[in-house]
Amino acid sequence: MLLHSILLIFAATAASGARILGVFAFPSHSHAILGSALLRELASRGHEVTMISPFPLKNPPPNYNDVHLDGLVEMRNERLKEFMSPNCSSFSKIGYTYELLRILNDDVLENKNLQDFLATKPKFDVAIQMWALNEALLGISNAVNATSIAFSVIGGSAMLNYVFGNPSPYAYVPHFTTTFKDSMLFWQRVVNTLVALLGDVISYILLMPYQKSILQKHFPVAPPLEELLDNVDLALVNSHFITEMPRPYLPNSIQIGGFHLHEKQHLPEDLQTYFNESKHGVFYFSLGTNIKSEELNPSTMEGILRAFSKSKYDVLWKFDGKLLYNPKNVKTAKWLPQKGILAHPKTVAFITHGGFGSITEAIFHGVPMIAIPFFGDQQKNVAETAQRGFAIQLQLKDISEETLSTTMEEISGNSVYRDRIRSASDIFKNQPMNPMEKAVFWVEHIVKHKGAKHMKIKKMPWYQYMLLDVFAFILTILSVFFLFIYLVIKLISSLIKRKVKIQ
Repeated sequence: MLLHSILLIFAATAASGARILGVFAFPSHSHAILGSALLRELASRGHEVTMISPFPLKNPPPNYNDVHLDGLVEMRNERLKEFMSPNCSSFSKIGYTYELLRILNDDVLENKNLQDFLATKPKFDVAIQMWALNEALLGISNAVNATSIAFSVIGGSAMLNYVFGNPSPYAYVPHFTTTFKDSMLFWQRVVNTLVALLGDVISYILLMPYQKSILQKHFPVAPPLEELLDNVDLALVNSHFITEMPRPYLPNSIQIGGFHLHEKQHLPEDLQTYFNESKHGVFYFSLGTNIKSEELNPSTMEGILRAFSKSKYDVLWKFDGKLLYNPKNVKTAKWLPQKGILAHPKTVAFITHGGFGSITEAIFHGVPMIAIPFFGDQQKNVAETAQRGFAIQLQLKDISEETLSTTMEEISGNSVYRDRIRSASDIFKNQPMNPMEKAVFWVEHIVKHKGAKHMKIKKMPWYQYMLLDVFAFILTILSVFFLFIYLVIKLISSLIKRKVKIQ
């Protein structure tokens, strides 16, 4: 009877389960980790999930399937070499980023594994798509007849705000390409406004037409891109007001920052021993999944090694290649369990590239940072984190034995950094609902109600949104009124003058 009951419960769960597709096509393992964390949780609750990404799971759970986008990681690695030069300017990095994303969309949709998958004409209830200048990929969700959910790995963005109607006042919401705080000086507000407007113009003139051409090329019978964008009903935003400066979000933009962090990650036995035997504590050094430490400039690498070798602290370094020489206090590995390391009480500080995911994990675990931004949103992330007193910022071109040693001494010796980030960690964890529960709830909400049109504001022309027609009407009425008053006064004045002349 017990076995029969269990089978009945399982059958009921399976029957009510939805078919959910994840589209996390960007060749960044950190992004795929977020997507797979959500899809694994959905699979554990009886839904049948399929993940389209360059990073298939080695041991997927039941009812979790992968569509492997092979070849994209190699293309990314070749392109990202441009970013490793200390002399690469911020404008060049922005250009390289846009170019990488532009090429990537075409490569994703031309991938044979994806084409074979779509050729089977599968049907899904919901498609959760990572949102990163890849609007043409909405053709995938349309092809599988799914309701679209956007997933933003970096928090708020101009394109997200445009699609979902989130207000983004230039007065206190810094553009992601700037390093301004929310309390901007006059000239910063001028620059922020101009940069945001320029970004909108570039998006309208260059980026959106390109996305339309890619959509038309690979999905010739798909609806217009504008229609597909209107059908994206919900955004899951990987942020929290402690990980990005506070900003307005409408009800259809759900902040789920930290959703993948509440599940503990245990350290393997060798690392646990390493921490236990460390006398003074451990610095953790990782440049994420996109940047390879072994490709750093040789002089930069030499400065880093010298700084580490003279430090009293042990160093765990995510390093794919072989060091020029290995200081006795430095341990390297191709892969390290970042969440478990940051959660360990002996972790003194985190030397990071400033990716949004890494900063989020450091804040959650209360670990101060030395942050070295490279490209994309990292410059903004690092500047914001440093302004809040959680980190010390270092530019790649400024790294030397002296600068890194001084910074390591400051971040480890000054308790202000740890006190501030521990306070932020407490705020981050003090939420009314587990972020993973929130994410799952809203995905299932979309499944149940076949969308969320009830949470979206109606699209309107820009001049209506800015009330230009209303102000023009009010100005016209006031102008007519004051003109009437002026004419009445002029008429009365004329009559009075005529009467005076007669007398």
